Amino acid sequence: MTHAYSEMYLEDAMRTLGEAVDFALCDQGLNPAELTAILSNAFEMKQFERGMPRVVCGMSGDELARDIIAHAGLSPVECRETYPFDRSPQYWAGWVLAYAQWMCSLCFSDLLEIAPLDWIIGSYHPLHEASEDKFAQIIIDKWNDAQADKKGLKAARKAAGLTQKQLAAQSGVKLRAIQLYEQNQLDLRRASVSSALALANTLDCTIGDLVWQPIALEYDSKPCSSKKINTRNIAV
Repeated sequence: MTHAYSEMYLEDAMRTLGEAVDFALCDQGLNPAELTAILSNAFEMKQFERGMPRVVCGMSGDELARDIIAHAGLSPVECRETYPFDRSPQYWAGWVLAYAQWMCSLCFSDLLEIAPLDWIIGSYHPLHEASEDKFAQIIIDKWNDAQADKKGLKAARKAAGLTQKQLAAQSGVKLRAIQLYEQNQLDLRRASVSSALALANTLDCTIGDLVWQPIALEYDSKPCSSKKINTRNIAV
């Protein structure tokens, strides 16, 4: 998988977003739902996910948060003169969100749709003691589950109002094959052209509409262990 920026900048990026989320929630006083909506539409987050140096490692988290808050039409509070040594669940939420986005290369708006900040903060116990890879895999599993109901063979079949058995009868494709395609146990992209075309014609769609595949993370990075983060419990 191609990442938006080099792994050498990953820990800086995670720290920046951790500080930004902590600042916006704990100092600015936004609630998680408000900040989720702001981040989902923020130009700075689109720059972040593309690996723009200015936002990934060229400013502090407080500065990033103030820019985002100002562009959302709010009046940001001043940057903190010192940063607390202990890290909050809010900081952890930004930290692991940055890691998950780097790992899967999805847009922040897509990630926050299936994992809003209140859910991430609520996952602090016990996930802050696990590796960032564990959190990233949970996020991607949620994404894949959500997309499975919108894309691919299963979604097209349901949209056509057919059961698996009915689709098999009308298309001539074996029922077991259809079941395995929908469970992602078989790759529809490797099916015969005649089978793929028969399914597409029966469902009145293109072959391209049927070949969605879930994201699979490649664990070629060395996660920045969350055990490095000293934490304090903050009510959320």
